[in-house]
This record gives sequence, structure tokens and C-alpha cells, in this order.
Amino acid sequence: MIRRVRLDNWRAYRHLDLAVDPGVTFLVAPNGVGKSSLLEAVRWALSPGQMADDPTVVRNGHNEAAATVTLTSERGELEVRREISLHGARATSKFSAVLDGQKLPEGEFRRILTDAWSADLRFVSRTAFLTEDLRVEEDEPDLRAHLCSVYSLDELQRALEEIGPALTRANRGVRTARAELTTTREQLDTARAERAALDDRLEAARSAVSAARQRQAGIQEAAERASAAARLQAAAVSWDDRSRAFRREIEEAVGTPPDDAPLEEVLSQVKQSVRDGVESARAEQAQLKARLEATEAALARLHEAGGECPVCLRELDDDSRGRAEHLHTQDLADVRQRLQTIDPDPLVERLNVVETLERRVAALGERPSLEVADDSELLGTDAATALADLEHAAAALRELEIAAQGAEEKIERIAGELEEAELLKRRYREVALLDAAEKALNSTISSVLGEQLAPLTSEVNRRWQSVFPDRPNLNVLPDGTMSRDAGGAVLAFAAFSAGEKMVAKLMMRLTTLLVTTKVPFCWVDEPLEHLDPPSRHLVGSMLAHLSTASGLEQIFVTTYEEPLARRLAEFQPGRVRVEYLRTEHVS
Repeated sequence: MIRRVRLDNWRAYRHLDLAVDPGVTFLVAPNGVGKSSLLEAVRWALSPGQMADDPTVVRNGHNEAAATVTLTSERGELEVRREISLHGARATSKFSAVLDGQKLPEGEFRRILTDAWSADLRFVSRTAFLTEDLRVEEDEPDLRAHLCSVYSLDELQRALEEIGPALTRANRGVRTARAELTTTREQLDTARAERAALDDRLEAARSAVSAARQRQAGIQEAAERASAAARLQAAAVSWDDRSRAFRREIEEAVGTPPDDAPLEEVLSQVKQSVRDGVESARAEQAQLKARLEATEAALARLHEAGGECPVCLRELDDDSRGRAEHLHTQDLADVRQRLQTIDPDPLVERLNVVETLERRVAALGERPSLEVADDSELLGTDAATALADLEHAAAALRELEIAAQGAEEKIERIAGELEEAELLKRRYREVALLDAAEKALNSTISSVLGEQLAPLTSEVNRRWQSVFPDRPNLNVLPDGTMSRDAGGAVLAFAAFSAGEKMVAKLMMRLTTLLVTTKVPFCWVDEPLEHLDPPSRHLVGSMLAHLSTASGLEQIFVTTYEEPLARRLAEFQPGRVRVEYLRTEHVS
């Protein structure tokens, strides 16, 4: 856990020495004082080799800046310091780390934190910190690589990465072997030309076979049409039976529809009516809940105000305060009574029934149309005659083909001597094996990660819905990509609002830290400022309560929302505190 941060000549800070406690800390300061710079410095100090050295972080008038972070761990107190120096327009950095008084090389420092946190430093840098640059970037931390490491899929992932180049080389070999076959095709063409002398004798026999085959095929096609007509007849009967059954089900579910009314239209009208009822009930329920929350807050403020009106600060006598409390209490009772009478669930169940019927009716499709077919008995007699004619013509052709077999043997000898063809087969086999291996590895990794990601996705979605209950189903893929359902369509993360992006990234990071790592802290830069007041309060309360979760001992939040931070600290004294970053800190 991070216990102390010291900055020297870092952006606006000449010197800063800040002690950080466990639990939730809200660092309050107006814009422009340096809240974001503080998180940037801590993240940079803990990410050697992961973040570029930015020369603009050095305070004006100086050539060097430093960030020092002190952490506590099971192995003792660990202090890491990074310094950045300017050399003209170029910047270089220097790293040092000390564990209980003993210097550590950078590699050992990385190993200690990686083992302690069960995550590599690059992943921690992009997950345990949510700074302005990480909010702007569309890509999330490499969750797939991290989960492969957590669930011991590294070997499979490495094997998959090795197969890619091998498959590329094998495909290149196939293309080369194909090009080398051009001369082989020319040799085969020459051999076939030598056999051309037999074509005149074979032409008449082939024509006879072709004519007989065409006649036999025509009769066969007519027979198939007759069979298809019979199948259509059966399908039409089945369609009629299913349609009548559906109409009976619709009558049971929504009432008797008009005889001539299309079932789709009936179900669509009923579905819209039920859906309007669900939306109306939910809207009224949400309005009543908001009214309940506002009345409770007003009553709480009236209680806290003592003998003064919390709005105009005028002294209230006992009668005025009593009347106000009575009115608020009566309003609360009315709202709660109304809330108990509103239940959209029966309408939702009916909507589900109607939608299921609608899908089944849609799957029924249109009634098959019937076709007129030829007489099947006549077709049987003609088919027997046509088959006999075809067999006779084929026998005559076979006699001529035996004479041409010698020429074919020459072609076979040439083909047998072509090593390039065998090489091509081997290369195709190699490509097929590599391709199958790649698909199998990908399938195995995706299957395992999908199973392991399900609890994380469920927890992220639960926290998301606590903030945005009207925007459910936040989806998380193994690579960290997020999206959500929007009216039945998939809304890509890039189309999220600024507040939605911030909440999604924050919930993703907090849940990932809790579920897949042992990182004991999360530092977030101004997460509340992108939200409307209700969402701001919900996110702030969630952050205030998360420090009690097992494994996440420290949450550090910068904000200029001082009243909200103070209220949260009052509700959880000892676990939530407010720190103020004033101008003297940056002098």
C-alpha cells in the first residue's frame, strides 16, 4: 500500500510531502492546483520503463524533477524514487529503489511487486490508476494477457504466438509450390495433346452418352418435381395445422383476434400496448423513488438544522418545525404507499409471453405454395427406358476408352514423376495442421478465459447498474473491450458518453483489481466531475464503501466536490477522510 508521496520540482510543485492513510481519501482542491499532476507522478514513479519521460513535468526554471513513493508490503518498507533530467529538448530518467535500507536493482524491484500484486507493473500502471490520459484513450489494459498469466495460460499463449509466423511461412511455401507447378501443367497439356488423335472416335460416343444422359436427367428432374410437389402439399397441411394451433395460443394469451387479421399485426399491437404499460409503470416508479429520496433528504436536513430553517436560516418555532416535519412525514407515507401499488413485473411477464409468440409466428413464415406435377406412374416407365438407353451408350463409350488407356498411362507416368506436386501436398498438410492447432489453441484460451471472466463481468455489470439502472448489460470481452445494450443493439464503447466511459473504466479497474490481483490500492483522478448529481453521489458512496472490501485497502480520489466528500466522510469516520490540497502545497 502507498504510505507517502514526495515530489520535487514536479510541474507546479516545488516540494510536496504527502502522507497517505489506508481507507478512502478524498483529496479536495480547485482546478489547476495540481491534483492530476500528483497521480501522474505516483503512476510514473511506479512504472519504470512503462511510461515515456515527459520533459514538460519539470517545473519551470529547473532542470530536474523527482517523484518518491513509499510503499508497505509483506517484505517491509519499499521506497522507489525516479528522477528526470533535462538535456536541451531531451529528457532522461534515473531509477532507484530501497527495501528496508537495502538497494534493489530495477529487475528485482519489478519481480517483488509483480509477485506481491500478482500482476505485472504495466498492467498495474493501467489498472490501479485512472488518470486523465487513461480516460481519453479508448483501449483498456491488456486484460487477456493478464488473465492468461493469472490462470496459467501463458504457455498456450506463447505457443499461439509461435504458430502465427510458422503458419505465415507455410502459406508462403504453398504459394511458391503453386508457382512451380506451371511447367507441370504444360507437360500435362502436351501429353493430352498426344491423345487428341482419339478424340474423333470418342466424340460420337460421348455425344450419344450426353444425349441419353440429358433425356434421363430431364425425366429424373420431372420425377423430383413431382416428389417436391408432394412434399409441398404435406408442408402446406402442416403449416395450416401449426397456424391454427398458434391462433388458439394467441386466443388464450391475448384474446380472440379477428379471423382475417394477420397474427403478426395482432401480436405487434398487443406487444406495443403491454410495452407502453411497462414503461409507464417503471417511469412512475422511478419518479416516486426520486421523490422519496428528496423528501428523506429534506427531512434529514430539517432535523440537522435544529432551530433554524435549513433554507433561509430563519429561526423556526416548535409549531413551524412540527408542521414541516408532519408534512414531510405525510409525504413519505403517501409515496411509499403508492410505490407498493406499482409492480411492472406482471406486465413484463405478459410482454415476454407475447414476444415469444411473436417470434414463433415469425418463424412459421408464409404458407407454402402448391405446384402441379406430372403423373408419377408415367414418369416411372419413361425413366426405365431412358436408363436402358444411357447404359447402352455408356457401354459403347467404354470400349473406346479402353483403347485410349495407353495414352492415359503416359499422363499418369508424367504425373507420378512430378515431385513438385508431392511437395505441394506436404505443404498443404502443414498449413492445415498449423491452422487447426491455431484454432484449437485460440478456442481453448477463449473458453477458459470466458469461464473465468464471467464472475468479473457480472460484478462489473452489477456496479454499473447501481449507477445507471436504466442502461443495463455492460459487456466485457477478454481483451478488455467494453460495450452495452442500447435498445436491442450493441453500443460500442467509443459511443459512450463521457460519464459512462468514466464509470465503465472505473468499475472495470476496481473489479479487476479485487478479483484478479492482490494490488491493495486504486488511485482515481476526478471521477465525480463527469457525472450528474445523482450518479456523482452513487459513485462517491460506492468508492467510500469499497475500502472495506477484502484486498483493496486504499482508495485515493481527487475531486473538487468538497461537500459530497465531507458528507461521505461523516457517514464513515475513520474509514473515509478528506484531505485538502491548498496553494501552499505547491509553492
